[in-house]
Amino acid sequence: MSKIKKILESKKSDELVKAINMDIDKIDDSLSIKDFAMAVAKILKEQYGSHNYSEFDNIIKQHR
Repeated sequence: MSKIKKILESKKSDELVKAINMDIDKIDDSLSIKDFAMAVAKILKEQYGSHNYSEFDNIIKQHR
């Protein structure tokens, strides 16, 4: 992956973090990790498909 693509993806993910945090605060500013994980899992399944599970898991592991 090129450096430019990594930078663009980082900017996109940074913007998404801000948007998600603002929306979480609107729903429940003390959202449990269980509810958050269940919501992310549902989005991954319904919007991205199960074929993306391993890639998603790898990204999570890289950012621990």
